[in-house]
Amino acid sequence: MYEEAVGAFYTGVAAVQVGESGVAEAMFRRVTELAPREPAAWADLGLVALQRRELELAADRLERARSLAPDNGRIQLLSALVARESGRLDAATGHLRRALELEPRNLKALYLLAQIAEQEDRPGSAAEARQLVDRILAVQPVNLVALLERARLAAKGQDIQPLRETLDRIDASAEATASAGAQLRAVRAAGEAGKFDVAATEIAFVQTELQSLPVYRRDQDALLISPDGVELLLQRFLLLPAPSARPAPPDTGLAFVAESLSVGERRWAWVRRVWLSEEVPLALVAADQRTVWISPSREEADTFAFPGGDDTAPLPPSAVATLDYNYDFRVDLALAGRGGLRLLRQDDAGDFSDATLEAIPPAVARGAYTGAWAADLDMEGDLDLVVARVEGAPVVLRNRGDGRFEPGPDFAGVTALREFAWADLDADGDPDAALLDAEGRLHVFLNLRDRVPQFEPHPLPDALRAQAIAVADLNQDATLDLVLLQADGTLTLVWAADDAWQTRAVGRWPDFAAAGVASTSLFLADLDNNGAVDAVASTPTGTRVWLGTPEGLKLHRSLADRISDVADLSGEGRLDLIGLAPDGTWRLLANRGSRDYYSTILRPQAASATGDRRINPFGIGGEIEVRAGLLYQKQPIQAPTVHFGLGEHERANVARIVWPNGSVQAEFNLSATNEAMVARQRLKGSCPSVFTFDGRTMRFVTDFLWRTALGLRINAQGAAAVIHSEDWIKIRGDQMAAREGFYDVRITGELWETHFFDHVALLVVDHPEGTEVLVDERFALPAPVPVLHAMSPPRPVERAWDQNGRDVTARVRALDEHYLDTFERGPYQGIAEDHFVEIALGDDVPAGGPVWLVASGWVYPTDASINVAISQGGHPPPHGLQLEVPDGRGGWTVVRSDLGFPAGKTKTILIDLENVFRPDTPRRLRLRTNMEVYWDRIAWALGQPQTPLRTRRLLPATAELRYRGFSEVHQAGRTAPELPDYHRIAGTAPQWRDLIGYYTRYGDVRPLNESVDDRYIIMNAGDELVLRFPAHPDPPAGWTRDFVLIGDGWVKDGDYNTGFSKTVLPLPYHGLSDYSRPPGRLQDDPAYRRHPEDWQIFHTRYVTPQDFHHALVQGRRD
Repeated sequence: MYEEAVGAFYTGVAAVQVGESGVAEAMFRRVTELAPREPAAWADLGLVALQRRELELAADRLERARSLAPDNGRIQLLSALVARESGRLDAATGHLRRALELEPRNLKALYLLAQIAEQEDRPGSAAEARQLVDRILAVQPVNLVALLERARLAAKGQDIQPLRETLDRIDASAEATASAGAQLRAVRAAGEAGKFDVAATEIAFVQTELQSLPVYRRDQDALLISPDGVELLLQRFLLLPAPSARPAPPDTGLAFVAESLSVGERRWAWVRRVWLSEEVPLALVAADQRTVWISPSREEADTFAFPGGDDTAPLPPSAVATLDYNYDFRVDLALAGRGGLRLLRQDDAGDFSDATLEAIPPAVARGAYTGAWAADLDMEGDLDLVVARVEGAPVVLRNRGDGRFEPGPDFAGVTALREFAWADLDADGDPDAALLDAEGRLHVFLNLRDRVPQFEPHPLPDALRAQAIAVADLNQDATLDLVLLQADGTLTLVWAADDAWQTRAVGRWPDFAAAGVASTSLFLADLDNNGAVDAVASTPTGTRVWLGTPEGLKLHRSLADRISDVADLSGEGRLDLIGLAPDGTWRLLANRGSRDYYSTILRPQAASATGDRRINPFGIGGEIEVRAGLLYQKQPIQAPTVHFGLGEHERANVARIVWPNGSVQAEFNLSATNEAMVARQRLKGSCPSVFTFDGRTMRFVTDFLWRTALGLRINAQGAAAVIHSEDWIKIRGDQMAAREGFYDVRITGELWETHFFDHVALLVVDHPEGTEVLVDERFALPAPVPVLHAMSPPRPVERAWDQNGRDVTARVRALDEHYLDTFERGPYQGIAEDHFVEIALGDDVPAGGPVWLVASGWVYPTDASINVAISQGGHPPPHGLQLEVPDGRGGWTVVRSDLGFPAGKTKTILIDLENVFRPDTPRRLRLRTNMEVYWDRIAWALGQPQTPLRTRRLLPATAELRYRGFSEVHQAGRTAPELPDYHRIAGTAPQWRDLIGYYTRYGDVRPLNESVDDRYIIMNAGDELVLRFPAHPDPPAGWTRDFVLIGDGWVKDGDYNTGFSKTVLPLPYHGLSDYSRPPGRLQDDPAYRRHPEDWQIFHTRYVTPQDFHHALVQGRRD
């Protein structure tokens, strides 16, 4: 029972951290069934309820937790949060005072109590708030957040002496004075002049300015509670014994037993284990300067000529690169030698053939090389090649996605490349490149995503020279580090911290004799499965093995063999070594330990080769994090399998994978076996969601601002101009009803996007019964003019056929969410075969008068990275709808080209059919595209432009920005849209790597929405904009009502190939013609300079991806 309770509890903990509240709820409830007196489970259930805004349930659960653990300060603090959110400030104050009795140095409780004291505005409350802040400063004397709060309270109280003292203490901070020196001087001047209201305002400006500093954000983290309260999650039992956060003790009995290895008769330069396919997960590949040998089984082997030229030097391990370059989920081989570059392609039968002639440019194939490595350099879903010349700059071969490679920009300044590593070294989401040249010089190129050049060399200390490099999260802090084997035998950890590189020695090879970069190998892996990274370093004269401990790498043993690979060859979950013995024979060094620790092997894999291709087939360049109890590990995805030691944990509670395109996925309760992790295909960006109150519940209507994307590459044709800012969507009358005198509209950020809402209004549209009012909800260039179209109620078309002649009339007759999907999808998400739907309007369509085609459906879009991939090869770019009619000669002719496509989910487009038919031809037409457009209903209607309409444009009476979290999403199938459920919160933890910058603070934002004036609301993922519009009197008898939501603004997504997708900057504004100016200082941005006061009053919330990045490590060592 205890083991089950531990597993359920830590699965629940991990689920909260990765934003899966449904899993968390179920797991914590199971703990309360198994151990009903365990307070931590009840407290965490209370937190889950709080995150879902189920405040009464949260209070009940926390009351149960307090009854079981009345002396726990964190439970008291959680109870205070619930009471405050419920408006019960007296109860919140009581819980906070109790928390401080139990934990007098609880800084978060002190700060929250100070906020509540000031909020109550009763006699003595200001003095109490100052006293509480002073208690914080007694614990953290240089906490900038607390110091500025003390200064603000002094100014508010018109008390010059504590204001002076506090400003003196702030001035001692070099970071604060460097960033906000002028504002701090203005505060002092205002205070000395007795203008305390001005001083208080200037302090607010300083607080906003300093938020971009890492030191200030660290001080914030010490005091503030995040919107979802996740840092108050109890991660340890209070009653039951809790497991340790440290790895299990290293297996000091670990040994390697030599066994024979069947690799033929040749004396190979090296031997490696290669995962070839799902059918052949274990194959051996061997090579020398003349031959490469591939053995998918013990019974058979194939040999191919290796392009070694006349060289007789030992073949470096990097001479053969593994990659699936043609997206068939089978590993191919690139051979790089002094005699050229060769590509071996694996076919469906598992046989290899030479694809060099068709895939590699002849001039490149004839070069002289020493190694090759695979990486998705442009992050568009396929693997490229970096090939090291013997001398000179490396060759970068970009994968076109059509079976061919072409040379691309290289890594400037690097010559004679010998080692290459591809991983996110600066923790900003995108992989970076580390290169080691023949002289041992280390070069790190940071990935600038869509910039030109894409990779920027980052300065490094000149002493950072190495014989070999490898990547791992050695210190378990959620950031991947470089590990160097230096010429003196030191193993050095190198990591990025606040835009600088830090180093620390973590191990040493005492009698190391440097053998040169090409002859030295470094492997990082968990050999003893204790949950810590171990190291294997090898040269032609021998090998050393270190075991990972919390204190660093401890030298474990020496081996005479030269090691060429570390892999599980036995299938037992232990990593074996492949070694070359001193007598020149290759052998397996089987892993034999004295401790039976557990492990798991994960196999990341893309979903499909058709209709997807968002990531490369095996997720190379992504990352996987694993939590087992409190044990945390992170590894880069460098091969089709990723091995994790679990120590004494039988299962991994969670594995969170960040795919190479930035999408995130979590899997729970992974057994200690070989687990496949197939990428779930979910949109990263599709604009904010609109919900309305319909008289019973909040219901999803559609998405919004779909045609106002910033930095998006449209139709694979390069970066887009800033095209639109205005969007209209229809809200049917049955989708909106007044509640307490107001129309309730809520706009949520669910995806990897930042939203800029300049203006939102609601148009009330009354019209006679028996008429219909529609708006054209298309994305097109140029955009349709946003106007109301009055027409007759749409009538179904008489017949419809697809491009293969199948009758699909039933599919498009009604709005029933049965979508027309009878076409084949193409290789990429959003792209399909060229297809059409042919429509017979029917004999009842009048020959004269305005006739409209009314087509309702949705589009599964490409994204910026997919558009980059499409543009590189011989792929037809996506093209919008075109309208065809019979030409009178038995064929068809195009009468309207590039009509665009539905602008998102559940949208209706309007096509004017006036004068499109030729005389004496059938009243038929075709809608043709190669995009994934799925029609729900296709109908026709008569235009009735003379219909009287009564409209009124409403501004919101209230506009509140708040944090909500993320809706559960339901999808009926691949060809149906993803629909969010407002009433089910999937989680409140960050689900995306947020764009960095200033966002609008929570609270009243109505002043920003008054007009179209470039004063906008800046929303992040997880935010919700709650708008209440004054209800209009009911329409008169014989009339009916619909609505149109009008929005002006922009959307920017986080796709790695979207323009400047890492940051909120550069800011958009009306009149901006293109989005090509790189971001600089906020104060220099043209939009900021139009309304700088908004960044002092409204846009004071600075957001970074830190909470996302550290989700699984936060609080585990508390």
